[in-house]
Amino acid sequence: MANSFTHAFQTGSIEERARLALGQDSAATIRAHLGEDAFVEYEQIAHRVVKAARDHLAGPPPNLIFIPGVMGSQLMSTQLGGIWWVDVRTRQHIEHLRLNAAGTQSSNPRHALVPVTTDPSYEPFRAAVLERGDFCHIVYPYDWRMSLSRAADGLRDAILGMHASNGQRKVHLVAHSMGGLLIRATLMAHGAELWPKIGRIAFIGTPHFGAPAIASYLRHHFWGWEGMALLGRYLSPAAFRSLRGVLELLPAPCGIYPGTRPESADRWIPANAADRYQHPCLDFDTYRATDLELALGQDETAKLQGVLDGSATFHRDLWSAHVALDQAFRDRMAVIAGVGFKTVFRLETPGWPQSLAGSRKITQRVPDDPHRDGDGRVPLASAQLPYVAQTRYVRGEHGALPSIPAVHEDVFRWLNGEQMKLPISSRGALADHLALADPLPAAGHLARGVQSRGDDPGYLDERHYTEDELAALDAGLDTGLVPGFNRLHIL
Repeated sequence: MANSFTHAFQTGSIEERARLALGQDSAATIRAHLGEDAFVEYEQIAHRVVKAARDHLAGPPPNLIFIPGVMGSQLMSTQLGGIWWVDVRTRQHIEHLRLNAAGTQSSNPRHALVPVTTDPSYEPFRAAVLERGDFCHIVYPYDWRMSLSRAADGLRDAILGMHASNGQRKVHLVAHSMGGLLIRATLMAHGAELWPKIGRIAFIGTPHFGAPAIASYLRHHFWGWEGMALLGRYLSPAAFRSLRGVLELLPAPCGIYPGTRPESADRWIPANAADRYQHPCLDFDTYRATDLELALGQDETAKLQGVLDGSATFHRDLWSAHVALDQAFRDRMAVIAGVGFKTVFRLETPGWPQSLAGSRKITQRVPDDPHRDGDGRVPLASAQLPYVAQTRYVRGEHGALPSIPAVHEDVFRWLNGEQMKLPISSRGALADHLALADPLPAAGHLARGVQSRGDDPGYLDERHYTEDELAALDAGLDTGLVPGFNRLHIL
């Protein structure tokens, strides 16, 4: 029975999850699944959801689609059963996330996976939508393993379906993190068909130009807090290299990344003019498989190079499409970017020639430098998107951004055509009187999975666990000693 409660919670609607969290028979199972701190937060959200569902029985027609970030969609096996990302009970299946060489399906067809819903970390935002009564939303889960271009058709269908079902009212789009790239990929492929049906778009913490952390995971595999170390125990480097969608989050190549474009007003000036690779995030070319020095054979190197070529093309095409987009369409877009947290801003090789000993990670913040401030996962330079109507800033950590009341209230203002209230500069977001006024995330443990410390998001520590330590942590997963593993996101 406990397993059935957990499965129902992982695959259910927000209302069904709320009932399970509050149910006399099921609450203990959900508490064990989420961990004590996250469950306490979720229990409060569940009461809000139940009340909102009762208060707004006759709500508006569906008019809003929420698109989660990378690994924010629950993936379920259609043939073997169970949630495979990420569930303590089925963690031995994480390696089966590997894609085939073409990146079109799981490497083993028996491991067919489909996205079913978002993970619970987005419930604070979704509950806020339900409470308002002027929006009716659905979530669009997607298979984040595959190229975002492959997921674009599904999002197009969701937009068209909602527009047809709601009396042809405009459809608003709100995205967190990678979800924003999916919106842009969908509009790049289907814009002529979709723009007449779309209202406004809000990007929350979207890495429009990628994130150095992904390059670090590609080069050195997973590092950081204990949950990431355990992920590395179950998802091999070879499987990670097959995840084309994830690798589309690599920092955009020179010529596309902010500060490297010929017309950039914020040209990045390297501290050492002799730096081998002129990129704010890297001193090596992450789009050349040989520069990664992974000691791969010829076939594996060629396979990886094909994936990297696809990622570079994705960034170039996406930027070209954005530059060519009519300003009237860009005026429907707003960005909310997080600042105030240490982030992996740049990877530097420890010497020349490059060494497999590891990359030096530049994480210290520099005030007023978009290449040295961020939300703990995404540098500010990447979160900003030129030419959009509004860019607003908040002191917040990447995973928790949608859970900050000031953020989702500003999202609702934007969608309703009202004046946004978040600061218009990163300095304003960090000013003492404004920072103190910004409410804390509505569910910090639920959203983050790890506890931030000051300006440290809580997962930048780089420990090298022994096999014995990893085995002990692994055993602790079953007893709740590693909270947050079920909600693990690498970005």
